[in-house]
Amino acid sequence: MLQWLNNNKYPEFWKQYSTNFKDKSNRYVVLSIESSGLNTSKDVILAFSAVTVNADRIKIREALELYISYSKSEINFDPNDFLVVSKIEKKTEREAIELIVNYIGNATIIGHRVNQDIDFLNTSLAKFDCGNLKNEALDIEIMFNKVNDTSDKKHPLDAMCKALGVPVSERISVADDTFSIAILFLKLKTILKIK
Repeated sequence: MLQWLNNNKYPEFWKQYSTNFKDKSNRYVVLSIESSGLNTSKDVILAFSAVTVNADRIKIREALELYISYSKSEINFDPNDFLVVSKIEKKTEREAIELIVNYIGNATIIGHRVNQDIDFLNTSLAKFDCGNLKNEALDIEIMFNKVNDTSDKKHPLDAMCKALGVPVSERISVADDTFSIAILFLKLKTILKIK
């Protein structure tokens, strides 16, 4: 085992996560994050959603959706401005990041502008003395550009859905985006012949 894994400062969930990369996974985790803004140094994750894609199937029963609560001292605004009163239990950031990391495991991460989402997750992990995520990642926007033989062009999620005939949801929750991204990923994966 690597020396750094034996460091007692790492939480148990992080030590376990770090041992998952001996073998490559055939599993994909499609994720989407709602944050208080785009600056990872001052903004925070408010909601997280993920779904597993395995063997070209979206595993809806394995989906994860989390809403995170913060104290007023942790953030610069009232999180209740964002979070509608619901029956969904809110997690602390520490509880949420552990659930997220355990869910992702060694899967390849899929997202729309996924590097931003990974940066938010890494910023949150740093608060709890963890390292950065080690997963491979694929971005559907980059895949879409490859299909259309363009580069560095920005595409809103709705525009990509429309272009590929994916039904556009009302995008009421972060989970709506996750499922749209998952369907887009499967379509783009087929077009690009990704195994």
